[in-house]
Amino acid sequence: MTQGDVSPLTRVVTHDTPGRPRDPLVEPRALTAALEIYGQHGWSGFTMGRVTMLAKVGKSSIYRRWPDRVELLTAAFERTALLFELDDSRVAGLPFQEQLLTMVQHRLYTYTTPTGTAIIRLQVEHHCGPDEVGDIWKSTLSRFRNGLRTLLSDAHVTSHLRPGASPELLAEALEGSMIMQALAVPFPTVSTANVSEQSFALVKQVVAPWLTDPMTIPATAHPLPPIISASTPSR
Repeated sequence: MTQGDVSPLTRVVTHDTPGRPRDPLVEPRALTAALEIYGQHGWSGFTMGRVTMLAKVGKSSIYRRWPDRVELLTAAFERTALLFELDDSRVAGLPFQEQLLTMVQHRLYTYTTPTGTAIIRLQVEHHCGPDEVGDIWKSTLSRFRNGLRTLLSDAHVTSHLRPGASPELLAEALEGSMIMQALAVPFPTVSTANVSEQSFALVKQVVAPWLTDPMTIPATAHPLPPIISASTPSR
């Protein structure tokens, strides 16, 4: 046997050996960690290294899916966009007031989580940050308010709101109130019951004066947490 030969006993056969299966939890863990890191540190402190440490995944797993931090954070906010805007099927068939309360509850709950912190930060940073941050905002968060505006606009057309009401201004008032509420109360102390009460209070104070019929909905909540789970479809 020459020097370059390899003994059959020591030869490593790889073509029949199955590779290590891909961990289905890598992607949701990485995207969740990306939002948390961005929410805590902003764009200047958002690094792939910090994401891998928090998510407890290898750098190769991250870079194989997202070659740079722009694509990683964009993917994270794209997932969040799908969860932040309630699917029409979740509120379809409900009376207008119940639809509105359900949407506000879901939104307020989102704002009071680490995901909400990232959402609020991006809404601020896209005004003053680099172009990459603005591009991420345009492709994700810029469409977040469509649901509330559409619901209120439809309610105005169907006379659920008084003729003098402005659906656009009411949507802005609700959004601003929810963000300020989230900033005023640290998310670890917010319970489901508090979200229910706060949501009802916001709708009552902001929208109720413009309703054609008195508010009849009870202050009960069924918030839908905006969690990036393993069941979320891949990009």
